[in-house]
Amino acid sequence: MKTIPVIKLFSDAHIPERASDGAVGFDAYAYAPLNIDTKEYDGELPFTLMPGEKVLIGIGVRFALPWPIECQVRPRSGMANKHGIELGNAPGTIDPDFRGNVGVLLRNRSDEPFMIEKGQRIAQLIFAAVEIPTFEKVESLPDTRRGVGGFGSTGMDVIKLGTTQYALEIAQRDVFYMKIAVAASDRSNCARGCQRDEKGKYLRDPKGRLIGQTRKFGCVIVKHDNAVSIGWNAQIPGEELCAEVGCLREAEGIKSGERIERCRALHAEQMAFDKMLASGVGASTAGATMYVTAEPCEVCAKSIVGTGIDTLILLEGVYPNNGLKIVRDAGVNVRFVAKEDLA
Repeated sequence: MKTIPVIKLFSDAHIPERASDGAVGFDAYAYAPLNIDTKEYDGELPFTLMPGEKVLIGIGVRFALPWPIECQVRPRSGMANKHGIELGNAPGTIDPDFRGNVGVLLRNRSDEPFMIEKGQRIAQLIFAAVEIPTFEKVESLPDTRRGVGGFGSTGMDVIKLGTTQYALEIAQRDVFYMKIAVAASDRSNCARGCQRDEKGKYLRDPKGRLIGQTRKFGCVIVKHDNAVSIGWNAQIPGEELCAEVGCLREAEGIKSGERIERCRALHAEQMAFDKMLASGVGASTAGATMYVTAEPCEVCAKSIVGTGIDTLILLEGVYPNNGLKIVRDAGVNVRFVAKEDLA
């Protein structure tokens, strides 16, 4: 989290604030008019902005942006929609080396006078990191479908190839990593519900796989189109194997989805998180994508949210669980892959 040094030029000026915990913009509050040429305070509020006129309003603060953070000054949608008050240079830009009075250039596009009051929210400030490129002189540029087409060259009524191609690539990527998650699920050793012989021993097929196994789940964590961790549901080291001694939860009569702490195993999501930590590779889950072959339980859903997973991809229609609501309420993107797409 960046810290921005702020100086209040007046004791009754307002430092910009966010209106809600989900807002990305900081509200800027009007303090007094500024002279457009000298940028010095020139008069007091309230001020009546007549139709067609513009005025530079200072917010009464100065700040020092850390390099390379920029601040964009954007209009407030309510003022523009209800009163026709817009920014004369939207969006305005405040550079890291600027130390002057922060001003907002307002223009009245309506047919009615507009009163600007002291302490009124007149704009929103958006802070963002900026890439600073260097130019390299070359003899030719890589070809694209668009080529040299400029303003209007993509057309008004045509299907946009960019959107279509991007959606196709995302779908192909989802299928690719979901297939890996499905393959990981084959390593599950959960024995609950599996078939047994007359002596109570679990039956296996010629390849050693449990017969009738339905609780097989896999997980893949992906970042920058690279699988950084893989997990499946299985007993942790040191626990007795359920395939040998029987399912503990089944023996205790615990219903599916309840008291998951009594399980000897880790869920696929938790194993993927643990493997990532244990590997020491230093990768971060912040902004990563997770592929899981079933909807998460409530415990795993909280881990998904808490570790900063950006997108959760699920195999459609597999083992519905209560955790999906937790994930969605936290703003995590959710997509589904259909089973038939994996064929």
